[in-house]
Amino acid sequence: MFDTFIESTLLMFVAIDPISLIPIFAGLTTGLNKDQIKSIYIRASIVSFVVLSSFWLFGTSILDVMNISMDSFKIIGGLFLIIIAFQMVFEQRQERRQTTADNAIDDETIKSIAIFPLAIPLIAGPGAMATSLLLSKEQYINFADAAISYLPILTVLIIAMLAMWLSSKLSSKLGPTIITVVQKIFGLLLGALAIEFVIDGIQNSFNLI
Repeated sequence: MFDTFIESTLLMFVAIDPISLIPIFAGLTTGLNKDQIKSIYIRASIVSFVVLSSFWLFGTSILDVMNISMDSFKIIGGLFLIIIAFQMVFEQRQERRQTTADNAIDDETIKSIAIFPLAIPLIAGPGAMATSLLLSKEQYINFADAAISYLPILTVLIIAMLAMWLSSKLSSKLGPTIITVVQKIFGLLLGALAIEFVIDGIQNSFNLI
């Protein structure tokens, strides 16, 4: 059970990628006072929590209404996560995120930055939404089973909030080189976990087990 929690937390961590939020959040909040910065990261965390929790709670029901099997979603979700892993390893994801953030500064007010681009799509992006749904189950044996499935989402969201809170200090201490190395490592891990989702979905769909 603990191994499942660690694996799920790692999967959610690389899907949200809190590390890449450090330099972006620092750049977005440059020149703002402490109260404004606090308001932004708290609002972004709440919106992300609601979005990802909704996918965890109701994602399976949405698939049922659309007559989509969980195995099919595992395959497409895994393929999507592989793309994210590719972008992380080859440093494309950070550039795309930074471009999204820069556009938001020009077009949105300070309050809306918390929702776009921080909450959506930088934290609760398509990859994180897909991962939340993949972590959910139709039925749970007991409360501990449900907690093991949900806690990785809450854990990584807390880490993301702490990363935003400490962004101004961490971005200068870690430096771009360390951040890049960590992103590449987690990109490889995400790719391996994503392939496991694809293999599992194909095996269940075609009864290959």
